[in-house]
Amino acid sequence: MNQSLLKLNLGCGTNKLDGWVNIDAVKDCNPDLVHDISQPLPYQDGTVDEILAIDLLEHFDKYMRYGVFYEWVRVLKVGGKIHLQVPNFPKIVWRYFKLDFESFLDFVFGEPLWNGEVYLGAFGSHKWGYSKKSLHNFAKLFRIKPLVLETKGLNIDFIGEKESHLGAEALDEIKIFSFPNVGIGKSYASLKTVKDRIKTFQQRESHKI
Repeated sequence: MNQSLLKLNLGCGTNKLDGWVNIDAVKDCNPDLVHDISQPLPYQDGTVDEILAIDLLEHFDKYMRYGVFYEWVRVLKVGGKIHLQVPNFPKIVWRYFKLDFESFLDFVFGEPLWNGEVYLGAFGSHKWGYSKKSLHNFAKLFRIKPLVLETKGLNIDFIGEKESHLGAEALDEIKIFSFPNVGIGKSYASLKTVKDRIKTFQQRESHKI
């Protein structure tokens, strides 16, 4: 193993790999580093050679995924590799015709217990879905060049390379589609607008405690 390489295995669960820093928010998994991956990673910009995030990105919602994925890309070196696996949502939808409604909902969204023992709470359930095209387009926003993009069973396997560094301020003008509620409102909002609205909501809710 090349000791000079810094490689992060994010959301590792019990799949701990030699030569990697195995990171998870769940202490019961005994990772090398216990860390809530929805929060900034404790690494400097451009210091990580490789990132592995298997069955992880789908656990962040439509808006939070931007900030989370930015953190992964931020710490990655230019030329560094990122390997993702996410459920292939178009293929999973076809499972509706094989399962009853409750089983289908649980198959898509329900992960209340990990290994039948550990409750993961907010970390456990799926909060967003991807197709090959949408994952490709999402990664490109962060200057990640796709090298591998293929279907594996019910999953999408993605390997990308960081082409250049992207400052956080550059994300602010990314336009996020938001289906208007019964025809009211705009179809797109900038990421800055979304972040401001979330911050306002969190501050308001914290005052209720």
